[in-house]
Amino acid sequence: MKYRDLIQFDPIDSVIQLREADEKQAAANLVRTYVISQRMADQLANLVFEQMQFNRPVDNKGVLIVGNYGTGKSHLMAVISALAEHADLVSDVRNPVVRTAAEAIAGRFKVLRTEIGGVQKSLRDIVLDELELFLDDLGISFSFPAADQVANNKQALIQAMDLFRERYPDQGLLFVLDELLDYLRSREERALILDLGFLRELGEIVELTPFRFIAGVQEILFDNPRFAFVAEQLRRVRDRFEQVRIAREDIAYVVSERLLRKTDEHKARITDHLRGFTDLYPPLAERMSEFANLFPIHPAYIETFERVYIAEKREVLKTFSQAIRALLDQDVPADQPGVISYDNYWGVLQDNPSLRTLPGVAKVVEASAVLEGRVRNAYTRPALQPIALRIIDGLSVHRLTTSDINSPLGVTAEELRDNLFLWTPMPGQVSDADFLADNVKSALREIMRTVSGQFISYNDANGQYYVDPAKVIDFDAQIAERGEFMSEGDLNRYFFDGLQQLLGLPSSVYVTGYNIWAYELPWSERNVTRPGYLFFGNPDERSTAQPPRDFYVYILPPFANTGGEQAAQIDPMPDEVIMSLHGLDSGFEEIVRRFAGARMLAMTASEHRQTYGDKAETYLRQLMRWLRENLTNQLQISYRGVTRTVAQVLAQTRSSASRDPEELIKVVSAHLLAPNFGDVYPDYPGFSRLTQPISEAGRSASAQDAIRYIALRTRTNLAIGVLDGLGLLDGEENVRCGDSPYARYFLEKLLSKPDPNQVVNQGEVIEQVAGGLKPVYKDLHFKLEPEWVAVVLAALVFDGQITLTLGGNVTLDAGNVERAATTAVADLADFRYYGRPKDLPLSAWKLIFDGMGLQSSRLQSDQTRVAAVQELQARVQSELQQVVAWQAQVQSGLKLWNEPLFTDTLDYSTQSGQLVTHGDLPAESLARTDLLPTLRQSKEFLETLSRFNTPGKLRNLRLSAAEIGSGLTARRAALGTQQIIDF
Repeated sequence: MKYRDLIQFDPIDSVIQLREADEKQAAANLVRTYVISQRMADQLANLVFEQMQFNRPVDNKGVLIVGNYGTGKSHLMAVISALAEHADLVSDVRNPVVRTAAEAIAGRFKVLRTEIGGVQKSLRDIVLDELELFLDDLGISFSFPAADQVANNKQALIQAMDLFRERYPDQGLLFVLDELLDYLRSREERALILDLGFLRELGEIVELTPFRFIAGVQEILFDNPRFAFVAEQLRRVRDRFEQVRIAREDIAYVVSERLLRKTDEHKARITDHLRGFTDLYPPLAERMSEFANLFPIHPAYIETFERVYIAEKREVLKTFSQAIRALLDQDVPADQPGVISYDNYWGVLQDNPSLRTLPGVAKVVEASAVLEGRVRNAYTRPALQPIALRIIDGLSVHRLTTSDINSPLGVTAEELRDNLFLWTPMPGQVSDADFLADNVKSALREIMRTVSGQFISYNDANGQYYVDPAKVIDFDAQIAERGEFMSEGDLNRYFFDGLQQLLGLPSSVYVTGYNIWAYELPWSERNVTRPGYLFFGNPDERSTAQPPRDFYVYILPPFANTGGEQAAQIDPMPDEVIMSLHGLDSGFEEIVRRFAGARMLAMTASEHRQTYGDKAETYLRQLMRWLRENLTNQLQISYRGVTRTVAQVLAQTRSSASRDPEELIKVVSAHLLAPNFGDVYPDYPGFSRLTQPISEAGRSASAQDAIRYIALRTRTNLAIGVLDGLGLLDGEENVRCGDSPYARYFLEKLLSKPDPNQVVNQGEVIEQVAGGLKPVYKDLHFKLEPEWVAVVLAALVFDGQITLTLGGNVTLDAGNVERAATTAVADLADFRYYGRPKDLPLSAWKLIFDGMGLQSSRLQSDQTRVAAVQELQARVQSELQQVVAWQAQVQSGLKLWNEPLFTDTLDYSTQSGQLVTHGDLPAESLARTDLLPTLRQSKEFLETLSRFNTPGKLRNLRLSAAEIGSGLTARRAALGTQQIIDF
């Protein structure tokens, strides 16, 4: 079966010129041979013909036909103009929709066709000179004035069209102009502005007269970045023009319906042939109908053709014609799809010597020639050589689709397989797309090896291969060579550099000259983190990290580790976790060597340091990807003499840890070390109510929140969580110290002193457990950090159990505990001593309770004292509200029949506090006492009592018996005010 048996080939060998339509016979042939896609039919019927007609008034505009060379732009304009000029040609239109719509403009125009060549005349002079000659041929004598003699060109055009309508009242004048964009690109800025202004006037004349204007441009004019400097002028032109773009699907339709026309039988046979290759090329099954219609042209050929930026040489239909003609008498291969793809175009481009004059193209041609020559002469895998040559041609064509021939953009091995339909013999009954893709990758790797990496590159970030004209030096070979000479110590160093970035460790180390970092692990049982060290090295480096902390995690060097792990196993420490990579293959070593070599050259090479640096980043990403993908399987964990895999440890944790290396290391280490944390800190608080563990850095802020809650009742979830963990809350979230083992211990330490005046100094509670640049302090019993000690002591102060003396002899007690909220945690933790508060002034409080009618006996016991304080505060608050209300009423005055009912003095018995009356009125003869001062004195007394709102604050009462008696008397007198108001 030959190709000509499957297609009705109608070649397109020449480039159509617009002026060919001046001859009616040629115009008729152009109409008959023009293939119209459904999309183009819609554009012609609803846009082009609608703008051309003048039977009914619409906002008519000019039309721009947009299409690259060889896409049928001139053919389309010739067809439109032929229909407009000759009504009888409508019957030759293939598409019925277009045939019907064309009736509106068929034969209604006198048509002027012209092209702009390489001239310097202004657009105005070109158009008006051509128009003047055309009108003269029609028997209409009209001369357009010179450009410097008119204010605008519209008036002259309107006058010319008035003469035209007198001669041809039922017809319009169609001016068709080709190659407009090439002309505009050659113009200087000022001249271009004038040309665009005239183009706008042409578009405006279309609305006012039966003059119609159609121009052809090679690319979209209004979005062209070359004309950014005249954007405003273009915007005004755009308002008066519609654009019709010849799109990829229009070209594909022309190819399938004219160049490669097929019957249903042809399509069925082609489909049956191609169906045998759907397992090799996944897009084939999805787009079978499209492949059959375009056979033997691959759809990707058209798509790539459109993106090649050397547009001046793109004669797409002519190129396809030539390629297919060469195949017509050949047999369609039974074992291959037999499809022509865009790699075929590289031979066409090479045969065109003018290409070398275009910017950048010569470099691509030269690079491609070198690649092809080396593959033909030195390729070591003959079976893959044919597809290797096709790959080079395809990559060379693709290189010309990017705006920058040095950009790292190309195609993947899978895209090359599918878009070129690459094929290679496969063993047995194998028919698999992945197997074919592997062969393509093998061919690519062998190409790069054959040319020593010169002129071809691989972008690891996107998996794309591309021709790299600037790659005269084989940087990869240089890097590989340098990496081969790296010592194992250097390899370890560069491996650890990559691991450091992968784990997000800071660039500054804890100990200069060593890969040691301060590190924290979560202790999930207590919801805190524990401080320790992470080492990239052997356990014998432990002594370099000071002060001693809670754990030590070691990641051993992967290359030639001499005795570190073995030594660790002899005397395993309960606070040490040792990690090492095992089962490493040559691929891992190759990545590290490449990374090390690139980094070394980036620092030491005399030139191209930036390139080597970029390469180093590429290899670093490869190393990090390897670690992410393999760490779970190839990392071994040693703890207390037992070595396990990561998977085995994770199985014990029941953790859903991701493959993120940083999380992996933390989860594994924290799980193994948790029992040791429990042994070292058996009585450490657990903060179970918090959603996140408290870190070393966050402990101070957490303690500060808790102290603010104690002193000011400023509630936050963090404060509640901390106080709950320290046992300092009751069920109602009130601060209570009785159930806290920490509060009881610190209080008992004080109460155990034989002399009540003795105090507990800071040194008796907190000691330095480790020295160094950053000394470590903890309490002696629970091993609490000073911040937690400060919270517990603040709670004891609040509860009235102790007084706390800070630096500067500042003493906090239950009466002024609010000051703790504004004191730094570090200052509270750095207290001088704490001691017993003053004894409870029981006699004074009994006097107050009895005087206010409360049960003073409840003050005797710690168990009932809380309730007594609550009862006192309830009574005080209630009476305060009454006194304030009475004070306001008395101040405003009480009247009877518009006369003051009372003077501002009233008589009271100083013994009973009762108002002395005579009949129904006050006894005016008795001694008088000012009422308002009495209310004020009562209010002040009650406000003083309102401050004693906790049992601990009861100890801070400073009122004498006389002051208490005076306050109670004023209170009783104030309460009598209600009788007066009621009266």
